[in-house]
Amino acid sequence: MFAGKKIGILGMGEAGRAAAKWLKAQGGVLSCYDDKAPTAIPDSFVKWCRENQVDLCQTKDVDRAQFAQMELLVVSPGVPPWHPFLEECQRNGIAVVGELYLAASMWKGPMVGITGTNGKTTTTFLASHLIGEAGVKNVYAGNISPSLFEVMDKNDGETCAVLEISSFQLEYFPDSPVHGLDVPGFACGVCLNVAPDHLDRHGDMDGYKKAKEKLFSFVDEDGFAVLGEGAQDFKVKSRPVFLKDVQVDEEALRMFIPTGDETVEVDISSWPLMGRHNMENLAAAIVAGMSVGASVDAMEKAMGRFKIPPYRLEKVASVKGVEFINDSKATNIHAVITGLKAVPRGQVVLIAGGRVKGEDFSLLARQLRELGNGNGPKVKAVVLIGEAAQEMAKELEEVVGEKRIVTGTDGQDVMERAVSEAFSMASEGDKIMLSPACASFDLFNNYKARGEAFNRAVQRIVRD
Repeated sequence: MFAGKKIGILGMGEAGRAAAKWLKAQGGVLSCYDDKAPTAIPDSFVKWCRENQVDLCQTKDVDRAQFAQMELLVVSPGVPPWHPFLEECQRNGIAVVGELYLAASMWKGPMVGITGTNGKTTTTFLASHLIGEAGVKNVYAGNISPSLFEVMDKNDGETCAVLEISSFQLEYFPDSPVHGLDVPGFACGVCLNVAPDHLDRHGDMDGYKKAKEKLFSFVDEDGFAVLGEGAQDFKVKSRPVFLKDVQVDEEALRMFIPTGDETVEVDISSWPLMGRHNMENLAAAIVAGMSVGASVDAMEKAMGRFKIPPYRLEKVASVKGVEFINDSKATNIHAVITGLKAVPRGQVVLIAGGRVKGEDFSLLARQLRELGNGNGPKVKAVVLIGEAAQEMAKELEEVVGEKRIVTGTDGQDVMERAVSEAFSMASEGDKIMLSPACASFDLFNNYKARGEAFNRAVQRIVRD
């Protein structure tokens, strides 16, 4: 259906590049666009464009005549909806879809969609693991690597796609059918939670929630809609499962998941991760598995073999009775508080800061105050880094006893000094926890690079 079609692709990140290669293989006549100059795009892709007669242009160099010829524009999730390129497409009546929507519309097998402010990557990996161990062929893709386009060789009509879907991707799920594409249908949609995040992109919480809610208009009526904190009022047409109703018997090691038709009992004796949020992630993954035919018995046997992805409450090392925990993926306040609640004993020296995403740090201060107990505050001290350091220090003035700010422009150097400062403030039995409540892009390429910098800094202390 794409042979001979003149298709534009906006945004040459991983998702856009994967879409380009797949569409070219289908016979599409492509033009690729990015705000960055071609010199800032991976050489391998520039070479691919040259060898395959694909135009690669910087958006500022595009003239209006090109829009008159374009039939479809595929958008990468990093492109904001107010981009001038999209406005020009609208004026010219060009159909616009997100890269994930396009890939999902072409997927022949069942699909599970997982979104939420926090926990979606872990739950996507977990659901894929449980489903696979239960004997159901599946791939994971979406907001996590790989792009769904990169696993289209598995699109055999039987393989299930377990998709992590971000609010940015959901913004480009159109409200009505586009360009003759099939409308994607999901066997299960999951929204684990909704808390303030990406407000610089969505404007306010209403805009953010609206983006998350959009997933459920694509869930089949006989499928499941799993709804967590902040998503309980979403309008759904499928069978709702509310994570707040999930019960855990810690003595009997049983979990009970009300699904409307029945209450599913799950043996959690082999489940290695504690904390309410991990129980909700597990419940969501179990329901997702059920929606595509995985048996609960088989998933019970598989859960003990699951390994949590790195940089999510990852225990790195222990030095002189002080434990180092890497939670670099905690890029918003909700994730920080969830992580702190999952640390059962001891006080915490918190390393936080980075690039602000529109959040109000007075909320962090208020929730840290509420975490205190008879043994004193949960967070005894903070080390602040990055662009948000001064703003966070001001809000935490009356909440945390000791605060230190580490400045600089070299991410690794800043992290090493921050970890050293934190270690100097910690006592035996304490935890030093990287949980930034911010994006990483002021000092690092992404949260993974930030997490790696923390691990290297900790290993330096281990060696010393």
